Amino acid sequence: MIARVRELQARGVRVLDLTAGEPDFAPPAAAVEGALAAIAGNKGRYTAASGMPELRVEVARMIEAEFGIQYGPDQIVVTAGAKIAIAQALLNLVDPGDQVLIPSPYWTSYPEMVKLAEGVPVTVPCDAAFLPRVSALDAAWTPRTRVLLLNSPNNPTGAVYPAALLREIGAWAIGRGVAVISDEIYASLTYGDARHVSPLAAAPELQRTSVWIGGMSKAYAMTGWRMGFLAAPPDLARAVANMQSQLASSPNAISQHASLAALRGGGAERARMRDAFAARARIVTAALRAIPGLTYPEPAGAFYAFPRLGGYLGRKDPATGRVIRSGEDLVETLLEADQVAVMGGGGFGASDAVRLSFAASEEVLRVALERFRTRLAALQV
Repeated sequence: MIARVRELQARGVRVLDLTAGEPDFAPPAAAVEGALAAIAGNKGRYTAASGMPELRVEVARMIEAEFGIQYGPDQIVVTAGAKIAIAQALLNLVDPGDQVLIPSPYWTSYPEMVKLAEGVPVTVPCDAAFLPRVSALDAAWTPRTRVLLLNSPNNPTGAVYPAALLREIGAWAIGRGVAVISDEIYASLTYGDARHVSPLAAAPELQRTSVWIGGMSKAYAMTGWRMGFLAAPPDLARAVANMQSQLASSPNAISQHASLAALRGGGAERARMRDAFAARARIVTAALRAIPGLTYPEPAGAFYAFPRLGGYLGRKDPATGRVIRSGEDLVETLLEADQVAVMGGGGFGASDAVRLSFAASEEVLRVALERFRTRLAALQV
């Protein structure tokens, strides 16, 4: 879809793009200055396989300050983005045939990462609020279940898991001997009354077996800088670092210097970006409330809404003649008839939904959401 949007834009078509999985903000000035200083100082050389010691110290400090979890620098591994951190954790935790539980809807890469580790992805349906329930996790558990992969704030749903639920899930995982990989890349982006809590803080015993994942992409608008962080028990962190030394030698040195500078001096810009996303979340919520028949929780975190289409499925679009049998059909219709780009829910495990990103300006959001409303209203039974 992103490639098709860019192709249309190259032909001069003005597409209102709500597909983005990255903030539409500039990185903090401190990050840019830190990168330029590192380049000028000829610091673009190999670092330790697990990342620069001073950056690992700063990441450990940040995790304790923001999440209440204590790690030593030797338990931190700096990676080329959070994505590879998750993949390397799976490669070290999963043996061929082991099962990994993935609450659904889920980020599209999770099942594929599990397959790369020769594991078996097992999707577990969430409730109507897109929250995983222990009863569903336990129903999916088998003696081969090794890992539970959690993501809060969630992509694609915008759900933020409450602390009480995380304590319950943590107790279940501990009792079943299941390790948790907690993808918290959107942790800094929560809105309204929602507050991010790490499952490793809600159930501290998980720290003996489980993995915390974070990074610079979403919190500091540094997606292309490819900086992720993994925190784990010492033996597992050492194994991941050893693996990384063979796969990549070391993370990008310039991006590490930039990340260190951003962690130390980019807090104000990070807060302003969060406030802007909070305002956009309110715009999206108000627009979706004005559309009857959609099922969705208000986006409480990340920068996505994930409405289920309900009774709109099976209706026919008069402009294109297309019958809307899935979110993907609506995506095609919106792009063709309205020049609005969103993502179908099928790739996220929910073919009856679409993902709307609000990593776009307020003007684009308002116009695109009005076209979305008008298109649904025009569908014929």
